[in-house]
Amino acid sequence: MSRNLLAVFLVCLCTGAALATTCTSPKVSVTSFSTQDATILTQVAHVGEFSLTCGNNAQPNLFAEFPCGKIVPVAKIGDGKYQVSWTQEIKKSGGGNVAVRLFDEEGYANVRKAQRDGDKVANVKSLVDITVATKSAYKGPWVQAELVAALAVGGIAYFAFTAKSKVQG
Repeated sequence: MSRNLLAVFLVCLCTGAALATTCTSPKVSVTSFSTQDATILTQVAHVGEFSLTCGNNAQPNLFAEFPCGKIVPVAKIGDGKYQVSWTQEIKKSGGGNVAVRLFDEEGYANVRKAQRDGDKVANVKSLVDITVATKSAYKGPWVQAELVAALAVGGIAYFAFTAKSKVQG
């Protein structure tokens, strides 16, 4: 009898410890940064920095799922502050909003289970979803400076030769 009571107590203790680390009533505020100038780069970097406040003051380890389906750990950069980042090729990169799903460790375990079982990951409930605003980077002028210089030299040469022929003629 006392052995069963001890087992029930340990199960309750483990459940309580697990619930204490689970974030309840999450509130998120997001700021985002993107590479501004891509004239000499091959990829554009996007960074989403966010603060997460839980109702029970928990600070869970987080995992982020991008729209492409890739899941990565989220970097913790301070007390209740996190950061997620990714890169894109310049041709594929553009401005807009990127929806990122965040999972705690329990949610990530459910994602891995869904992947193993062949289920849809979209059916797994996320802890919270954030929207990271991305900006398109400056990719250079529409017309290259070399072309403008060549056209200017050609125009000046044409003007000089026509003026010379009028003077001599």
